[in-house]
Amino acid sequence: MKTFSKIIAMAAVTALAIPQMAEAQFKVSPDKYAVKFTDKNNNGYSLDRPEEFLTKKALDRRAKFQINLDDFDLPVNWAYVDSLKALGFKVQGVSKWLNCAVIQTDDSTELAKLNNLSFIDTGYKWLQVKEKTTSLPPVERPKIKEKKNKNPETVKYVYDYGEGLNQAEMLNIPKLHALGYTGKGMTIAVFDAGFYKADQLNCFTKMFEEGRILGVRDFADNDSVVYDADNHGMNVLSCIAGNWSGQLVGTAPEASAYLFRTEISSSENIVEEFLWAFAAEVADSLGVDMIHSSLGYQKFDDKSVSYTREQGDGNTTIADIAADRAASKGIVVTVSGGNGGDDLAYPWVTSPADADSVLAVGAVDKRRKIAYFSSIGNTVDGRVKPDVCAIGFMAAVQGPSNHITHSNGTSFSGPIMAGSVLCLMQAHPDAPVMEILQAVRAAGDIYDHPDVQYGYGIPDFELAHKILTKRGY
Repeated sequence: MKTFSKIIAMAAVTALAIPQMAEAQFKVSPDKYAVKFTDKNNNGYSLDRPEEFLTKKALDRRAKFQINLDDFDLPVNWAYVDSLKALGFKVQGVSKWLNCAVIQTDDSTELAKLNNLSFIDTGYKWLQVKEKTTSLPPVERPKIKEKKNKNPETVKYVYDYGEGLNQAEMLNIPKLHALGYTGKGMTIAVFDAGFYKADQLNCFTKMFEEGRILGVRDFADNDSVVYDADNHGMNVLSCIAGNWSGQLVGTAPEASAYLFRTEISSSENIVEEFLWAFAAEVADSLGVDMIHSSLGYQKFDDKSVSYTREQGDGNTTIADIAADRAASKGIVVTVSGGNGGDDLAYPWVTSPADADSVLAVGAVDKRRKIAYFSSIGNTVDGRVKPDVCAIGFMAAVQGPSNHITHSNGTSFSGPIMAGSVLCLMQAHPDAPVMEILQAVRAAGDIYDHPDVQYGYGIPDFELAHKILTKRGY
Protein backbone atom coordinates (compact mmCIF):
# COMPACT_ATOMS: atom_id res chain seq x y z
CA MET A 1 0.00 0.00 0.00
CA LYS A 2 1.01 3.57 -0.38
CA THR A 3 2.32 5.31 2.70
CA PHE A 4 0.09 7.78 4.52
CA SER A 5 1.73 11.04 3.58
CA LYS A 6 1.12 13.77 1.07
CA ILE A 7 4.87 14.10 0.61
CA ILE A 8 4.99 10.85 -1.35
CA ALA A 9 1.42 10.10 -2.30
CA MET A 10 -1.76 11.25 -0.72
CA ALA A 11 -3.69 8.14 0.16
CA ALA A 12 -2.11 4.94 1.31
CA VAL A 13 -4.34 1.96 1.27
CA THR A 14 -4.78 -1.52 -0.01
CA ALA A 15 -7.60 -3.87 -0.77
CA LEU A 16 -8.68 -7.43 -1.05
CA ALA A 17 -11.78 -9.29 -2.12
CA ILE A 18 -13.23 -12.59 -1.03
CA PRO A 19 -12.26 -15.33 -3.48
CA GLN A 20 -15.30 -16.62 -5.32
CA MET A 21 -14.00 -20.20 -5.38
CA ALA A 22 -11.97 -22.19 -2.91
CA GLU A 23 -8.51 -22.77 -4.35
CA ALA A 24 -5.18 -24.06 -3.12
CA GLN A 25 -3.71 -20.57 -3.40
CA PHE A 26 -4.70 -16.95 -2.89
CA LYS A 27 -3.21 -14.47 -5.36
CA VAL A 28 -1.57 -11.59 -3.50
CA SER A 29 0.40 -9.95 -6.33
CA PRO A 30 0.96 -10.66 -10.05
CA ASP A 31 3.40 -13.47 -9.27
CA LYS A 32 2.91 -14.25 -5.57
CA TYR A 33 0.39 -16.49 -3.84
CA ALA A 34 -0.52 -17.30 -0.24
CA VAL A 35 -1.02 -20.94 0.69
CA LYS A 36 -2.60 -22.02 3.96
CA PHE A 37 -1.25 -25.02 5.84
CA THR A 38 -3.68 -27.48 7.39
CA ASP A 39 -1.80 -27.87 10.68
CA LYS A 40 1.46 -27.51 12.60
CA ASN A 41 1.84 -31.20 13.37
CA ASN A 42 5.33 -32.57 13.88
CA ASN A 43 6.95 -29.17 13.56
CA GLY A 44 9.61 -30.05 16.14
CA TYR A 45 8.60 -27.35 18.62
CA SER A 46 6.65 -27.46 21.86
CA LEU A 47 4.94 -24.87 24.05
CA ASP A 48 6.90 -26.45 26.88
CA ARG A 49 10.12 -25.15 25.29
CA PRO A 50 9.20 -21.59 24.23
CA GLU A 51 12.77 -20.37 24.56
CA GLU A 52 13.46 -22.15 21.27
CA PHE A 53 11.29 -19.73 19.30
CA LEU A 54 10.78 -16.65 21.51
CA THR A 55 13.39 -14.40 23.11
CA LYS A 56 13.54 -13.91 26.85
CA LYS A 57 12.19 -10.39 26.40
CA ALA A 58 9.16 -11.74 24.54
CA LEU A 59 8.56 -14.33 27.24
CA ASP A 60 8.97 -11.73 29.98
CA ARG A 61 6.31 -9.55 28.34
CA ARG A 62 3.89 -12.46 28.25
CA ALA A 63 4.61 -13.27 31.87
CA LYS A 64 4.15 -9.67 33.00
CA PHE A 65 0.73 -9.43 31.39
CA GLN A 66 -0.22 -13.04 32.21
CA ILE A 67 -0.57 -13.97 28.54
CA ASN A 68 -0.63 -17.72 27.99
CA LEU A 69 1.34 -19.31 25.20
CA ASP A 70 -0.86 -20.85 22.51
CA ASP A 71 -0.68 -22.57 19.14
CA PHE A 72 -0.28 -19.22 17.40
CA ASP A 73 3.13 -18.95 19.07
CA LEU A 74 4.36 -22.18 17.53
CA PRO A 75 6.37 -21.92 14.29
CA VAL A 76 5.05 -23.42 11.08
CA ASN A 77 6.08 -26.91 10.03
CA TRP A 78 9.23 -26.23 8.05
CA ALA A 79 8.94 -29.61 6.30
CA TYR A 80 5.93 -28.12 4.53
CA VAL A 81 7.96 -25.11 3.49
CA ASP A 82 10.79 -27.32 2.25
CA SER A 83 8.28 -29.28 0.18
CA LEU A 84 7.16 -26.09 -1.53
CA LYS A 85 10.75 -25.21 -2.31
CA ALA A 86 11.39 -28.69 -3.66
CA LEU A 87 8.56 -28.17 -6.13
CA GLY A 88 10.37 -25.12 -7.49
CA PHE A 89 8.51 -22.35 -5.69
CA LYS A 90 10.41 -19.42 -4.20
CA VAL A 91 9.21 -18.73 -0.66
CA GLN A 92 8.77 -15.03 0.13
CA GLY A 93 8.04 -15.65 3.79
CA VAL A 94 5.98 -17.61 6.30
CA SER A 95 3.51 -16.67 9.03
CA LYS A 96 2.96 -18.71 12.16
CA TRP A 97 -0.05 -16.58 13.15
CA LEU A 98 -1.75 -17.27 9.82
CA ASN A 99 -0.06 -20.68 9.41
CA CYS A 100 0.76 -19.96 5.81
CA ALA A 101 3.50 -19.25 3.30
CA VAL A 102 3.71 -16.74 0.49
CA ILE A 103 5.25 -18.31 -2.59
CA GLN A 104 6.41 -16.88 -5.90
CA THR A 105 6.27 -18.30 -9.40
CA ASP A 106 6.45 -16.80 -12.87
CA ASP A 107 4.54 -19.74 -14.31
CA SER A 108 1.00 -19.94 -12.93
CA THR A 109 0.52 -23.41 -14.44
CA GLU A 110 2.94 -24.66 -11.81
CA LEU A 111 0.30 -23.93 -9.16
CA ALA A 112 -1.51 -27.12 -10.13
CA LYS A 113 1.17 -28.97 -8.16
CA LEU A 114 -0.33 -27.57 -4.96
CA ASN A 115 -3.52 -29.57 -5.42
CA ASN A 116 -1.64 -32.79 -4.70
CA LEU A 117 -0.24 -31.61 -1.36
CA SER A 118 -2.13 -32.97 1.64
CA PHE A 119 -0.87 -30.23 3.96
CA ILE A 120 -2.40 -27.38 1.92
CA ASP A 121 -5.86 -26.23 3.05
CA THR A 122 -7.63 -25.83 -0.27
CA GLY A 123 -10.90 -24.68 1.27
CA TYR A 124 -9.67 -21.76 3.35
CA LYS A 125 -11.45 -18.45 2.77
CA TRP A 126 -8.88 -15.71 3.25
CA LEU A 127 -11.11 -12.63 3.40
CA GLN A 128 -14.40 -13.86 4.72
CA VAL A 129 -16.26 -11.11 6.61
CA LYS A 130 -16.47 -12.13 10.23
CA GLU A 131 -19.25 -11.65 12.72
CA LYS A 132 -19.61 -8.19 14.22
CA THR A 133 -16.89 -7.24 16.69
CA THR A 134 -18.03 -7.09 20.29
CA SER A 135 -18.38 -3.43 21.19
CA LEU A 136 -15.71 -2.04 23.44
CA PRO A 137 -16.83 -0.62 26.78
CA PRO A 138 -17.49 3.12 26.73
CA VAL A 139 -14.52 5.33 27.43
CA GLU A 140 -14.65 6.64 30.97
CA ARG A 141 -12.46 9.28 32.52
CA PRO A 142 -12.13 8.87 36.29
CA LYS A 143 -12.57 11.95 38.37
CA ILE A 144 -9.21 13.42 39.19
CA LYS A 145 -8.98 16.04 41.87
CA GLU A 146 -7.00 18.94 40.51
CA LYS A 147 -4.84 20.94 42.87
CA LYS A 148 -5.82 24.57 43.09
CA ASN A 149 -2.73 26.67 42.80
CA LYS A 150 -2.82 30.35 42.07
CA ASN A 151 0.80 30.14 41.02
CA PRO A 152 1.05 26.91 39.04
CA GLU A 153 4.49 25.43 38.68
CA THR A 154 6.24 26.30 35.47
CA VAL A 155 7.61 23.18 33.85
CA LYS A 156 11.09 23.59 32.48
CA TYR A 157 11.36 21.78 29.19
CA VAL A 158 14.25 19.33 29.11
CA TYR A 159 14.59 19.52 25.32
CA ASP A 160 14.87 22.30 22.80
CA TYR A 161 12.20 20.86 20.50
CA GLY A 162 12.89 23.20 17.59
CA GLU A 163 10.33 22.70 14.82
CA GLY A 164 8.76 19.89 16.82
CA LEU A 165 7.58 22.16 19.63
CA ASN A 166 3.97 22.60 18.47
CA GLN A 167 3.40 18.93 17.82
CA ALA A 168 4.81 18.01 21.23
CA GLU A 169 2.99 20.74 23.15
CA MET A 170 -0.36 19.91 21.59
CA LEU A 171 -0.20 16.51 23.31
CA ASN A 172 1.35 17.95 26.49
CA ILE A 173 4.10 15.36 26.18
CA PRO A 174 6.86 17.72 27.45
CA LYS A 175 5.30 17.29 30.91
CA LEU A 176 6.09 13.58 30.80
CA HIS A 177 9.56 14.28 29.43
CA ALA A 178 10.17 16.58 32.41
CA LEU A 179 9.26 13.68 34.69
CA GLY A 180 11.89 11.51 33.03
CA TYR A 181 9.60 9.59 30.69
CA THR A 182 11.35 10.04 27.37
CA GLY A 183 11.08 6.55 25.88
CA LYS A 184 14.32 5.40 27.48
CA GLY A 185 14.44 1.63 27.76
CA MET A 186 11.40 1.20 25.50
CA THR A 187 11.51 -0.58 22.15
CA ILE A 188 9.42 0.19 19.09
CA ALA A 189 9.29 -1.60 15.74
CA VAL A 190 8.59 0.76 12.83
CA PHE A 191 7.11 -0.73 9.65
CA ASP A 192 7.47 1.36 6.51
CA ALA A 193 8.62 1.65 2.90
CA GLY A 194 12.24 2.43 3.70
CA PHE A 195 14.50 4.54 5.90
CA TYR A 196 16.58 6.37 3.32
CA LYS A 197 19.84 7.79 4.76
CA ALA A 198 18.64 7.47 8.35
CA ASP A 199 22.13 6.23 9.20
CA GLN A 200 23.59 9.55 8.00
CA LEU A 201 21.17 12.23 9.21
CA ASN A 202 21.47 14.45 12.27
CA CYS A 203 18.11 13.55 13.82
CA PHE A 204 19.35 10.01 14.39
CA THR A 205 23.00 10.57 15.28
CA LYS A 206 22.38 9.90 18.97
CA MET A 207 20.39 6.75 18.23
CA PHE A 208 23.29 5.24 16.32
CA GLU A 209 25.96 6.47 18.74
CA GLU A 210 24.06 4.98 21.68
CA GLY A 211 23.24 1.72 19.92
CA ARG A 212 19.50 2.28 19.97
CA ILE A 213 18.92 1.06 16.43
CA LEU A 214 18.57 -2.56 17.49
CA GLY A 215 18.17 -4.16 14.10
CA VAL A 216 16.86 -3.76 10.56
CA ARG A 217 15.22 -6.05 8.04
CA ASP A 218 13.77 -5.70 4.57
CA PHE A 219 10.85 -8.15 4.29
CA ALA A 220 10.17 -7.14 0.69
CA ASP A 221 13.65 -7.94 -0.63
CA ASN A 222 14.53 -10.48 2.06
CA ASP A 223 17.73 -8.74 3.08
CA SER A 224 19.03 -6.34 5.72
CA VAL A 225 19.33 -3.19 3.64
CA VAL A 226 16.78 -0.50 4.53
CA TYR A 227 18.71 2.78 4.21
CA ASP A 228 18.68 2.80 0.41
CA ALA A 229 14.91 2.69 -0.10
CA ASP A 230 12.08 5.17 0.36
CA ASN A 231 12.59 8.11 2.74
CA HIS A 232 9.06 7.89 4.19
CA GLY A 233 10.08 5.66 7.09
CA MET A 234 12.96 7.98 7.88
CA ASN A 235 10.51 10.91 8.08
CA VAL A 236 8.26 8.84 10.35
CA LEU A 237 11.13 7.80 12.64
CA SER A 238 12.13 11.44 13.13
CA CYS A 239 8.70 12.21 14.61
CA ILE A 240 9.21 9.45 17.17
CA ALA A 241 12.87 9.31 18.11
CA GLY A 242 14.45 12.28 16.39
CA ASN A 243 16.81 14.15 18.70
CA TRP A 244 18.42 17.11 16.97
CA SER A 245 18.45 19.84 19.58
CA GLY A 246 17.03 23.14 18.39
CA GLN A 247 15.95 21.59 15.09
CA LEU A 248 13.61 18.65 15.76
CA VAL A 249 13.09 16.53 18.85
CA GLY A 250 10.51 13.73 18.59
CA THR A 251 8.02 12.61 21.19
CA ALA A 252 10.14 9.65 22.40
CA PRO A 253 13.68 10.94 21.82
CA GLU A 254 15.42 8.23 23.86
CA ALA A 255 13.55 5.20 22.55
CA SER A 256 15.18 2.21 20.84
CA ALA A 257 13.92 0.90 17.52
CA TYR A 258 13.83 -1.91 15.00
CA LEU A 259 13.40 -0.70 11.42
CA PHE A 260 11.44 -3.05 9.17
CA ARG A 261 10.67 -2.47 5.50
CA THR A 262 7.31 -4.05 4.65
CA GLU A 263 6.09 -1.68 1.93
CA ILE A 264 6.84 -1.70 -1.79
CA SER A 265 6.41 1.90 -2.98
CA SER A 266 6.25 1.11 -6.68
CA SER A 267 3.13 -1.06 -6.45
CA GLU A 268 0.05 -1.69 -4.36
CA ASN A 269 -0.70 -5.36 -3.79
CA ILE A 270 -2.12 -7.57 -1.07
CA VAL A 271 1.27 -9.14 -0.50
CA GLU A 272 2.27 -6.08 1.55
CA GLU A 273 -0.23 -7.07 4.23
CA PHE A 274 1.45 -10.44 4.51
CA LEU A 275 4.82 -8.69 4.81
CA TRP A 276 3.24 -6.62 7.61
CA ALA A 277 2.22 -9.84 9.35
CA PHE A 278 5.68 -11.38 8.89
CA ALA A 279 7.25 -8.28 10.46
CA ALA A 280 4.76 -8.23 13.34
CA GLU A 281 5.65 -11.81 14.25
CA VAL A 282 9.36 -11.04 14.24
CA ALA A 283 8.73 -7.93 16.34
CA ASP A 284 6.77 -10.04 18.80
CA SER A 285 9.49 -12.67 19.02
CA LEU A 286 12.06 -9.95 19.73
CA GLY A 287 9.99 -8.64 22.63
CA VAL A 288 9.16 -5.14 21.39
CA ASP A 289 6.85 -2.92 23.42
CA MET A 290 5.17 -1.23 20.47
CA ILE A 291 4.61 -1.49 16.74
CA HIS A 292 3.98 1.64 14.71
CA SER A 293 2.93 1.60 11.08
CA SER A 294 2.13 4.64 8.93
CA LEU A 295 0.67 2.29 6.35
CA GLY A 296 -2.85 1.34 5.39
CA TYR A 297 -4.70 -0.95 3.02
CA GLN A 298 -7.85 -0.47 0.97
CA LYS A 299 -7.03 0.25 -2.69
CA PHE A 300 -4.92 -2.00 -4.88
CA ASP A 301 -3.45 -1.85 -8.37
CA ASP A 302 -6.07 -4.44 -9.30
CA LYS A 303 -9.15 -2.39 -8.46
CA SER A 304 -11.37 -5.47 -8.57
CA VAL A 305 -9.89 -6.66 -5.27
CA SER A 306 -9.99 -3.35 -3.38
CA TYR A 307 -11.68 -3.63 -0.02
CA THR A 308 -15.37 -2.94 0.21
CA ARG A 309 -17.04 -1.00 2.99
CA GLU A 310 -18.34 -4.27 4.43
CA GLN A 311 -14.80 -5.56 4.79
CA GLY A 312 -13.91 -2.56 6.95
CA ASP A 313 -15.05 -4.42 10.04
CA GLY A 314 -11.64 -4.66 11.72
CA ASN A 315 -11.60 -8.45 11.50
CA THR A 316 -11.35 -9.43 7.86
CA THR A 317 -8.13 -8.17 6.31
CA ILE A 318 -4.74 -9.76 6.78
CA ALA A 319 -3.39 -6.59 8.42
CA ASP A 320 -6.34 -6.42 10.83
CA ILE A 321 -5.83 -10.01 11.91
CA ALA A 322 -2.08 -9.52 12.37
CA ALA A 323 -2.45 -6.23 14.26
CA ASP A 324 -5.02 -7.65 16.69
CA ARG A 325 -2.88 -10.74 17.16
CA ALA A 326 0.10 -8.54 18.05
CA ALA A 327 -2.02 -6.70 20.60
CA SER A 328 -3.11 -10.02 22.09
CA LYS A 329 0.58 -10.76 22.70
CA GLY A 330 0.96 -7.59 24.80
CA ILE A 331 2.19 -5.20 22.10
CA VAL A 332 0.67 -1.75 21.77
CA VAL A 333 -0.03 -1.12 18.08
CA THR A 334 -0.42 2.41 16.74
CA VAL A 335 -1.33 3.12 13.11
CA SER A 336 -2.09 6.07 10.90
CA GLY A 337 -5.77 6.38 10.11
CA GLY A 338 -5.44 7.15 6.42
CA ASN A 339 -5.53 10.08 4.02
CA GLY A 340 -8.83 9.42 2.30
CA GLY A 341 -11.01 11.93 4.11
CA ASP A 342 -11.65 13.85 0.89
CA ASP A 343 -12.22 10.69 -1.17
CA LEU A 344 -15.94 10.55 -1.91
CA ALA A 345 -15.71 6.87 -2.83
CA TYR A 346 -13.98 5.68 0.35
CA PRO A 347 -13.41 8.33 3.05
CA TRP A 348 -13.19 5.85 5.94
CA VAL A 349 -10.19 4.70 7.93
CA THR A 350 -8.32 1.87 6.31
CA SER A 351 -6.90 -1.43 7.50
CA PRO A 352 -5.49 -1.98 10.09
CA ALA A 353 -6.73 1.33 11.56
CA ASP A 354 -10.21 -0.20 11.76
CA ALA A 355 -9.03 -3.05 14.03
CA ASP A 356 -10.44 -2.85 17.55
CA SER A 357 -7.18 -3.43 19.42
CA VAL A 358 -5.09 -0.71 17.75
CA LEU A 359 -4.85 3.04 18.27
CA ALA A 360 -5.79 4.71 14.98
CA VAL A 361 -4.59 8.30 14.59
CA GLY A 362 -6.16 11.11 12.57
CA ALA A 363 -4.56 14.41 11.58
CA VAL A 364 -5.15 18.02 12.64
CA ASP A 365 -3.39 21.29 11.93
CA LYS A 366 -1.65 23.57 14.43
CA ARG A 367 -4.99 25.20 15.24
CA ARG A 368 -6.39 21.80 16.24
CA LYS A 369 -8.68 21.71 13.20
CA ILE A 370 -9.15 18.43 11.37
CA ALA A 371 -7.02 18.09 8.24
CA TYR A 372 -9.10 17.84 5.08
CA PHE A 373 -7.46 14.54 4.09
CA SER A 374 -7.78 12.76 7.44
CA SER A 375 -9.85 9.59 7.00
CA ILE A 376 -13.07 9.39 8.95
CA GLY A 377 -14.99 6.77 10.93
CA ASN A 378 -16.80 5.05 12.19
CA THR A 379 -16.14 1.44 11.31
CA VAL A 380 -18.83 -0.42 9.42
CA ASP A 381 -19.90 -2.04 12.71
CA GLY A 382 -20.15 1.31 14.49
CA ARG A 383 -16.94 1.54 16.54
CA VAL A 384 -15.33 4.96 17.07
CA LYS A 385 -12.48 5.61 14.64
CA PRO A 386 -10.08 7.27 14.40
CA ASP A 387 -9.33 6.94 18.08
CA VAL A 388 -7.41 10.20 18.57
CA CYS A 389 -5.65 12.95 16.61
CA ALA A 390 -2.31 14.78 16.48
CA ILE A 391 -0.65 17.26 14.14
CA GLY A 392 -0.48 15.85 10.62
CA PHE A 393 -0.84 19.01 8.56
CA MET A 394 2.54 20.71 8.10
CA ALA A 395 4.19 18.35 10.57
CA ALA A 396 7.92 18.84 11.12
CA VAL A 397 10.06 15.93 9.87
CA GLN A 398 13.70 15.23 9.10
CA GLY A 399 14.39 15.75 5.40
CA PRO A 400 16.80 13.65 3.29
CA SER A 401 19.19 16.59 2.80
CA ASN A 402 19.85 17.04 6.53
CA HIS A 403 17.31 19.78 7.01
CA ILE A 404 13.95 19.97 8.72
CA THR A 405 10.97 20.16 6.42
CA HIS A 406 7.19 19.99 6.80
CA SER A 407 4.87 17.35 5.39
CA ASN A 408 1.20 16.44 5.40
CA GLY A 409 -0.44 13.15 6.25
CA THR A 410 -1.61 10.88 9.01
CA SER A 411 1.77 9.27 8.32
CA PHE A 412 3.14 11.90 10.71
CA SER A 413 0.33 12.39 13.21
CA GLY A 414 0.62 8.63 13.77
CA PRO A 415 4.28 8.55 14.88
CA ILE A 416 3.92 11.77 16.87
CA MET A 417 1.21 9.96 18.81
CA ALA A 418 3.18 6.70 18.92
CA GLY A 419 6.17 8.29 20.63
CA SER A 420 3.90 9.91 23.20
CA VAL A 421 2.20 6.59 23.94
CA LEU A 422 5.61 4.96 24.31
CA CYS A 423 6.53 7.48 27.02
CA LEU A 424 3.21 6.77 28.76
CA MET A 425 4.03 3.07 28.66
CA GLN A 426 7.42 3.79 30.22
CA ALA A 427 5.65 5.61 33.04
CA HIS A 428 3.22 2.72 33.57
CA PRO A 429 5.07 -0.48 32.65
CA ASP A 430 2.45 -2.75 34.21
CA ALA A 431 -0.53 -1.34 32.31
CA PRO A 432 -1.87 -3.83 29.75
CA VAL A 433 -2.46 -2.89 26.12
CA MET A 434 -6.15 -2.03 26.40
CA GLU A 435 -5.62 0.00 29.58
CA ILE A 436 -3.02 2.10 27.74
CA LEU A 437 -5.34 2.61 24.78
CA GLN A 438 -8.33 3.46 26.93
CA ALA A 439 -6.33 5.98 28.97
CA VAL A 440 -5.23 7.77 25.80
CA ARG A 441 -8.79 7.81 24.50
CA ALA A 442 -10.13 9.03 27.85
CA ALA A 443 -7.59 11.87 27.82
CA GLY A 444 -9.00 13.15 24.54
CA ASP A 445 -10.48 16.64 24.55
CA ILE A 446 -13.85 15.39 23.27
CA TYR A 447 -13.88 12.04 25.03
CA ASP A 448 -17.50 12.52 26.14
CA HIS A 449 -18.80 13.23 22.62
CA PRO A 450 -16.54 11.50 20.08
CA ASP A 451 -17.22 12.06 16.40
CA VAL A 452 -16.29 10.55 13.04
CA GLN A 453 -13.50 13.03 12.33
CA TYR A 454 -11.62 13.49 15.60
CA GLY A 455 -12.58 10.28 17.37
CA TYR A 456 -12.03 11.06 21.06
CA GLY A 457 -10.04 14.12 20.08
CA ILE A 458 -6.57 15.34 20.96
CA PRO A 459 -5.26 13.63 24.12
CA ASP A 460 -3.47 15.35 26.97
CA PHE A 461 -0.72 12.95 28.03
CA GLU A 462 -0.32 14.49 31.45
CA LEU A 463 -3.98 13.62 31.99
CA ALA A 464 -3.49 10.11 30.56
CA HIS A 465 -0.65 9.69 33.06
CA LYS A 466 -2.96 10.73 35.90
CA ILE A 467 -5.70 8.39 34.69
CA LEU A 468 -3.41 5.37 34.78
CA THR A 469 -2.04 6.41 38.16
CA LYS A 470 -5.59 6.67 39.47
CA ARG A 471 -6.30 3.20 38.14
CA GLY A 472 -3.39 1.76 40.09
CA TYR A 473 -0.84 1.38 37.32
